[in-house]
Amino acid sequence: MLNLGMNKEAVKLIRDNRREVLEQWHSRVLSFFPGKMQSATPIAQALDDGLGNILDSFGTTPETLGNALAGVVRILAVQNFPPSRAMSLFFELKSILQKIAPGTSYKRQIKQKDWDEFQTGMEHLTLEAFDSYMAHREKIYQLKVEESKRQTFMMQRGAKA
Repeated sequence: MLNLGMNKEAVKLIRDNRREVLEQWHSRVLSFFPGKMQSATPIAQALDDGLGNILDSFGTTPETLGNALAGVVRILAVQNFPPSRAMSLFFELKSILQKIAPGTSYKRQIKQKDWDEFQTGMEHLTLEAFDSYMAHREKIYQLKVEESKRQTFMMQRGAKA
């Protein structure tokens, strides 16, 4: 179960700057894809919705955050990315928030201890995302094996007929 040590100040920073954070995060995630993916594509829109759901789920229940996380990870698991690249989207979020905070009144309110707690929470989130990513990848490979077995069976059946 996902247990993030998200303090109120970090959650408030995310909520008060949601639009800016989401725009920057979405842009950085789209840059992972080869070529220039347009924001109007179904994958880009699904990612935008999923990233927004993750931001909205900070400070809620672990189940809500886990479900939001699974929505984005599912999309990334079917892409031809190495796991390290797919999971780097959470480091991008940390970077965005660290850059946004100094331009707000929150930098004075968020103490180093709270930033450390937020960093630890993001590390746990990344590990949880990795577990989910690998489970989805495993399922994809299982489906490929089953399909291969079905095709082999059909070919053998056709050869006997």
